[in-house]
Amino acid sequence: MLISKAIRLAYERGKLFAARPIAAWTAEPRAFFMCESLHNDLVEGRASQDEKERQRWATLEAAMSSFVEGGYVTDNFIKQLLDKKNEHWELRSRRPKPSLRVFGRFAQPDVFIGTHVVPRKLLGGMWSPQFEHEKLVCEGHWNDAALPPPFSDAPQFRYEKYITTNASQKVQISK
Repeated sequence: MLISKAIRLAYERGKLFAARPIAAWTAEPRAFFMCESLHNDLVEGRASQDEKERQRWATLEAAMSSFVEGGYVTDNFIKQLLDKKNEHWELRSRRPKPSLRVFGRFAQPDVFIGTHVVPRKLLGGMWSPQFEHEKLVCEGHWNDAALPPPFSDAPQFRYEKYITTNASQKVQISK
């Protein structure tokens, strides 16, 4: 099945939710879809009684909006996790503390599917059992949405093949 058809079917079945730009008049050169788990956590976070908690989720929502609007992207914002062949990515929302990490995968270039969110303090270090477990959770949400295998630029894994405009893996300063 074509990935765009699979995304549309998952969206129609209520398995995926589209993140929209905050400003209605902006372009949408990229797409960000949320699996049910991420969407539910975002809705719950927005409704929190705690102002700091609402701010944390608003910042995450603004980060997703920036991605959709075509904002500049580096791996400080969206990073491919190792081992790259498994195609796990994380969107980092570092402020306010404690920071949040959205796990996900690219369905095709410029189309990111966020599967779920985890506070960074619960993940431990890279390669920790907790971090590795969240990669498996990511795969579970992906499969639950009935999506075909994620996009891959194997064996090169060039960052600019996943995010095609206004992106570079490392921050680059013009000479």
